[in-house]
Amino acid sequence: MNEDNNDSEQHELEKLRLKKMKALMDAQKRQQTTQERVVSITDKVLYVLRVVLTPDAFSYFEKIRSSEPMVYQAIYSELVSPDVIQNIDYLIAIINRQGGVPRKIPIDAIVYLERKVKGVKSKIQVKKGDGEMMDLSSFLTK
Repeated sequence: MNEDNNDSEQHELEKLRLKKMKALMDAQKRQQTTQERVVSITDKVLYVLRVVLTPDAFSYFEKIRSSEPMVYQAIYSELVSPDVIQNIDYLIAIINRQGGVPRKIPIDAIVYLERKVKGVKSKIQVKKGDGEMMDLSSFLTK
């Protein structure tokens, strides 16, 4: 009788182990699916950016990505709103149907956003009659 009880306990332990193993495998599969979805969303966003930015603007943006990740992230969040991410498949369908976008974002916009993030103010220098250089804003206020 004691042996039957021991076999029963072993059987129950084995069932618990299998149940736990199945739960772990399911969790791992869900995590992998989520990770693949994130990668595909990232790929889709990059595809849309490649289409809406001029080639030189996109390459400049990629250069910022490798050299200054924090600046890149700030510009990226400025260009790619949560709405864009939520409707990414719709945007891609429109782009594919129309064969692109009518107007592309120039490199000037990326440079402007970069300067905005870095806090760089533009300075236009004006030469007065006597050869002295001064800021445009100072020149205009005089």
